[in-house]
Amino acid sequence: MTLGRYIAQKRQAKGSSQRELARDTQISNATISRIEKDGITPGNATLKALAQRLNLDYNYLLALNKAIDDEPEIRVIQRAVKKMNDAQKKKMLNILKASFDDLFEDVENVE
Repeated sequence: MTLGRYIAQKRQAKGSSQRELARDTQISNATISRIEKDGITPGNATLKALAQRLNLDYNYLLALNKAIDDEPEIRVIQRAVKKMNDAQKKKMLNILKASFDDLFEDVENVE
């Protein structure tokens, strides 16, 4: 599970909206959204605020965050994705799926 998905899942389990989490942590709503969509990698201060508000293990969040940071290929892809518009993201996903179909079995082609 990705860091963003984990945070979103825990937030939803607590019945909190992104807006409420943003207010309670003093992190912008846009930043919360981008974290949950794995669009950005949050810094340690942000992770600590999220861990405190959602009663999560800070060290576990750090480990999830570090797992992403340890792979330079992933960082390159993340930087590229941040620059893409929606059409480019869909095209990239379809190319990856076509090239590595066995790894993307659970992903349908995106139109």
